[in-house]
Amino acid sequence: MTEEQKDSDTTPLADPAGSAPSTEEAAAEHTAGVDTEAAADATDEQDPPRRGFFREYGRVVVYAFFIALLLKVFFIEAFGIPTPSMRDTLLVGDFLFVNKFVYGVRTPRTIPLTGIRIPHMKILPGLASPQRGDVIVFEYPGDRNTLEQPEVQNYVKRCIGLPGDTVELAGKRVYVNGVRQPLPPTALTDSRVLGRGDFDISIYPKGASFNRDWWGPMVVPFEGMEVELTLENIDNWRLFIEREGHSVRFTAEGDIQVDGNDANAYVVEHDYYFMLGDSRDNSEDSRYWGFVPARNIVGEAMMIYWSWDSHIPFTHPIDLLASIRWDRILGIVH
Repeated sequence: MTEEQKDSDTTPLADPAGSAPSTEEAAAEHTAGVDTEAAADATDEQDPPRRGFFREYGRVVVYAFFIALLLKVFFIEAFGIPTPSMRDTLLVGDFLFVNKFVYGVRTPRTIPLTGIRIPHMKILPGLASPQRGDVIVFEYPGDRNTLEQPEVQNYVKRCIGLPGDTVELAGKRVYVNGVRQPLPPTALTDSRVLGRGDFDISIYPKGASFNRDWWGPMVVPFEGMEVELTLENIDNWRLFIEREGHSVRFTAEGDIQVDGNDANAYVVEHDYYFMLGDSRDNSEDSRYWGFVPARNIVGEAMMIYWSWDSHIPFTHPIDLLASIRWDRILGIVH
């Protein structure tokens, strides 16, 4: 036997237990591995649904927000009554739905959720145009001496005169085109009537000898209407012309100029409406600040969806809840 053969024969053999695990150990390791994988799979299966739920919930909230914003901007908007100028048709603390679609869809008047004014325009025609007797929400054009209201304020009044109508109040009685108009059944008037010569310095137009009970007659301006301008009536029309975007000045010779050009007449560029509050003796309306341009109309008052005494503070919740006017809720505005 050679030396190489001896060495080969004396090489220790590998231990079977060290080279390969027993059947029991292999089974135990396999079972542990399966349990670990199952636990990992269970964790993976639990986490994604939880994350998916919150993602889906957030998506629903975002969609609902934009749908509500779309409805508010273009179709229906909520509006609260802050003053008693429409008693008893509308009371302070009534909350309305306003149909913005009926008179035509317009782009937003302000940046949504802010009061920042932006240019706006009509993008879709309306289903109808304002009619006499409609209760209308509109953007307040500003007082008699204001060129442009600095911030957007919405008013609600009853439409009395359409473009081209001749409106007159004679001893509280309202006449349109010479025809006496019935008083709305829920309107309020004071029994005291001012005299025809009782001058009111706050009345519109500036310089007119009108008061709240004796006003007009005046034609509601309409697109294409030609107004003669004289030194005697320019005070009545100056602010109106400036609100349409033009400048008015006088020359040294006493002539009237519009946008720097001599003018003895002015052509109206838009349609206008005459608005009155139903509380005729407690309402600042077209008698005081003039006509409402068609572009300022927001929509028609539809329905009262809530009503309570808003003068009661939230610090008195029981009294506030007790003031809920259940008989007015879901009432249609007429």
